[in-house]
Amino acid sequence: MTADTVTEKPVTDPELIAAARELIPLLRANAERTERDGNPVPENIRALREAGLFRLTKPAEFGGLELGLPTLVEIISEVGRGCPSTGWILANDAASADFAWQVNEQARAYMFKDDPDTLVLSTNSLSGSTARKTDDGTLISGRFPWSSGCEISEWVVFLGVPVFDEEQNLVAAVNAVAPTSDVTIERTWQVSGMSGTGTQTIVVEDLFIPEYRTVTNAIADLLRDEDQRPSDVTAGSLLSLSSVVGAARGALDVVTEALTRKKRPISTTPYESVTDSPVMRMRYAEAKHLVDSAVLHMRHAAERLDGRAHDEPTPWVERAEIRMHMASALQHARQGVEKLLDVNGASSFRLSDPLQRYWRDLAIGSRHTALNQPIILEDYSLALWGVRPSVTWIT
Repeated sequence: MTADTVTEKPVTDPELIAAARELIPLLRANAERTERDGNPVPENIRALREAGLFRLTKPAEFGGLELGLPTLVEIISEVGRGCPSTGWILANDAASADFAWQVNEQARAYMFKDDPDTLVLSTNSLSGSTARKTDDGTLISGRFPWSSGCEISEWVVFLGVPVFDEEQNLVAAVNAVAPTSDVTIERTWQVSGMSGTGTQTIVVEDLFIPEYRTVTNAIADLLRDEDQRPSDVTAGSLLSLSSVVGAARGALDVVTEALTRKKRPISTTPYESVTDSPVMRMRYAEAKHLVDSAVLHMRHAAERLDGRAHDEPTPWVERAEIRMHMASALQHARQGVEKLLDVNGASSFRLSDPLQRYWRDLAIGSRHTALNQPIILEDYSLALWGVRPSVTWIT
């Protein structure tokens, strides 16, 4: 049980999950407008804030909830069930606020003391950015594409900005925090799914960030032995995955409601209703089982990762096993939604049908670079036999 420091009202994990579930009708009703506007509509953001869902990982000393991973994935998945784009923003806020542990307490107070509901995003660009140290801080320059929520967030956490020596050798990486009011945003997010995440490009030129809002890590400390790496990046990726699994659950809801609400005949067959067909009933059963399996893999990954300190080493094999469960969650989610499309038929692809939006959001979100299923499988195959090095640098 946690406590809301503003109202002093106890808030249990089940209550928070139920609060997220209650938002599904609102989020689904606003999904088309969220997609059109390119960001979650203000009503969605206001509802999440009023439910306390922007406090999930904020520091407890500033009014945050610091929830465990099993509860986090359930909450984010429920929000994604209503609107995957809004779920993605919630996941990004939760992961990014958690990444803020990498800066000092003074910086965290600067971010969260006055508003524990403030929105945070994190971004990196290893090949498109540079950092230069000064006597009292850091100057950051570069382009940071894929910055989800940058138009509606108050803070940005820059992760792993490269520092080069005079010979252009990579020697360190900087993590830094800045208000989004200090950056320029270019609208570059033109995609067929997850359109409501506002994943635009942040551009900065010699942005000065004072020393207390930065942490510099030597490259040797980052590219450490595979068995000495922490699992915080994997945990952050799991939160994003949860919103994507939520998309599959939302698709299942839509088809189940449609099949239950009214009879719809199968054209050119004697069946007066889709559910009169034994094959279609089996196809629906397969779809539901696959979506349920995706949820189970998601929950298992959360349970395996839960309770670890941010910098606690996680053995390579264990980390690779957890990531394989994440990959399996995405694979089953995709397969389940494909079967739901078979059951619902070609009408699923009308732009007015929410099923096609869930399908498109799932297709895009499940291919995020941190959720790269082929690479996760390759890394797992190496870890099982101890064939070094890992093909992933950090996760």
